[in-house]
Order: sequence, then C-alpha cells, then structure tokens
Amino acid sequence: MLSKMLPEYREEAKKRIVEAGLEVMCEKGYCNTTMEDIARRLDVSKPALYRYFKNKDELVVESANYLQTQYRDIKSVQNSDICPIDAWIEIFDQIMSSDPKIHALYFDILGMTVHKPEVMIRSVEGMKHGIDQPAREITEQQEKGLISSRTDPRTLAVAIASLFNGMRVLILLGVDWNEVRSRWIEIIQGLFGISVKHAQCPMDCERFKDCNNRLQNTE
Repeated sequence: MLSKMLPEYREEAKKRIVEAGLEVMCEKGYCNTTMEDIARRLDVSKPALYRYFKNKDELVVESANYLQTQYRDIKSVQNSDICPIDAWIEIFDQIMSSDPKIHALYFDILGMTVHKPEVMIRSVEGMKHGIDQPAREITEQQEKGLISSRTDPRTLAVAIASLFNGMRVLILLGVDWNEVRSRWIEIIQGLFGISVKHAQCPMDCERFKDCNNRLQNTE
C-alpha cells in the first residue's frame, strides 16, 4: 500500500497517484472528483494520499506536469530527417485521443489557470515549450530543404499549437475522430506549403520526387 512504501519509492508512488487521479478525473471531471475517489481507485486510505499531496489542487498541478512530460517524450523521439507531414501525423495519432472525456479534462485544467497561479505557471511553461521546440525543428527542416522556406518557423509553430487545441474542441463536441484526423493532415499539408488538391510536396523540398512517387503508388 502507498502508506507503507519506502522513501526511495516516493516518486513511483506519486506517479501511481497521478495516473489514478487522471483516470478518475477523466471519468467524473475535475470538480466532481474527490481525494476519496482517487484513494478508492488505488485501494488505499485517503490519509495515505496526503503523504504525497496536500490537496487536490496540488495533485492537479502534478498531473499537468505529467501530461506535459508525456508530450515532450513523444516529441523527443521524433527523427528530424523524416517527412514533417509523417512526423505530425504520428504525433496526432499518439496524443489525440478519440475519448472526449480526456479533452474535457484538458480544458478543465486549462480553465484553472485563471484562478490558480501554480497551474498558470505550468501551463505557460508547457505552451512555451509547445511553440519553441516545433519552431526550432521547423527551422532545421527548412535548412535541410525538407519543407518550404516561405513561412516563418514560429508562425508555423503557433499555427500548429492553435490547430491542435482546435482539434481537441472538435472531438469534445462530437466530431468523428477519423474526420478530425483527415482535416489535420490536409491543414498541416497546407501550412507546410503542400498542395492539398494534388497532395504533393513543395517544389523546393529535396524529397519532392520521392514523396510524389509514394503518393502516386498509394492512390
């Protein structure tokens, strides 16, 4: 049980609590979730949770950190030499759940930034990373000739971050996940200067011929 865990397992215990908390909050929503609910999910006593978190708000801050770390881990394993379109499709598939409850919780946490400074700090850090890192990657891809150099990298990064949150809203409001994914691909192609009508790479992409041959073979 968590209450009997040794100090060296403290981080693992906190991770288990956060994961259980996210599961319950996805099911019931942040406001309807209590520490007792989370303790019940873990089959431990409620006082055991307070050994690791002072209250539910502190648990939410740690949950936000956990979710951001997951996103960073996914981004960190991307190969900057693969097709940028393929890379962003892969990121979409790994992060964009078809479960609207997950996105509802995301916006629950995001809405807390107005009233809770700790959540605001983590959310701002997460958004900064979510823009800065893609902007750096896009710059590298432009230098390698993988995507068109006509658009400012930071502008593209902001557009992608905004688009990602917009896709969350669509799923939350009941738009079919497969349609959302299809629109994501078309919009990403447009942002990176790829013709949606002809589904081809920009002429200044060094992979123009390979990409178009691949697309023609899949038609």
